[in-house]
Amino acid sequence: MMEADSNTGESLSCSDSLSFSTFQSHNLDTVVEENEDARKARNLKSELLVEDSTKSQLSFYLDRLLQRFIHQCPDKLEISQFDILLMAMYCISLETGFIPWGHRVVEEDQQTFRARYPSFDRRVLFTFSTLVPSNFYNRTSRSYRLNLYLQGSEHQCVLVGIRSGDFLCTTFSVPKRIDVSGRSILLPVARYVPVVNLPKLNLSCQNLKELSAKLKNNIFLPIRDELCIDAKIIMYPSLNGLPDEVVAILLQYLDKKAALRVAASCSRLRTLALHYRRQLFS
Repeated sequence: MMEADSNTGESLSCSDSLSFSTFQSHNLDTVVEENEDARKARNLKSELLVEDSTKSQLSFYLDRLLQRFIHQCPDKLEISQFDILLMAMYCISLETGFIPWGHRVVEEDQQTFRARYPSFDRRVLFTFSTLVPSNFYNRTSRSYRLNLYLQGSEHQCVLVGIRSGDFLCTTFSVPKRIDVSGRSILLPVARYVPVVNLPKLNLSCQNLKELSAKLKNNIFLPIRDELCIDAKIIMYPSLNGLPDEVVAILLQYLDKKAALRVAASCSRLRTLALHYRRQLFS
């Protein structure tokens, strides 16, 4: 079982009273998106989400996170099925807008990045898929703990997993919000991580589409939606609320006239249309 030394590594577990001014900042504008990894992730045919993983290929960011996790794990510590499952859960939480407590994302044109809609943002995934949680396993209580928070909200969220035989009992809650009900789910670990095959990580995972749907629908999204309402974060059930990659796919199916109308609706969609349908403006 992987258990990090409590005195080493960068812990994602921070005090509840930690001020946002002391958070480690990550400037999204400095993310180098033209390097080889970013180009691969931007390929519309590549697996972007955990649910897109197959037996032959894990999603880009999950594979990246697991590789970094294995690299940072001390040789004397054995990586278990539970560790790999938790990394997949962490990656899914990033996809739904949650980021590690103790960190924040910023952009040059605003002091703190407040997402209009907490949703999939490949720049956030690109940044945090290299930041492996440490000190997340307690051997005494046989439990995992990840401290997260939603972009745009200041409430700490806690993801706790307790080992019980071959099952992981998972609870996601907002400790300081008694009006927001916690969510729990029991996961059969062997169904999603049947074996630990470090040379071929894709063989270690299966049924990830099912896992992603369970976690998003049952624990992450319900709490995310409640926090969004409280923090008055606007979530768009509209075209402008979709991630860039999804909008890009939709643009490919539009004829020139329809695509130009979409591009004329706002600056964001015009930028995307210019990037993915450059021939429209020639």
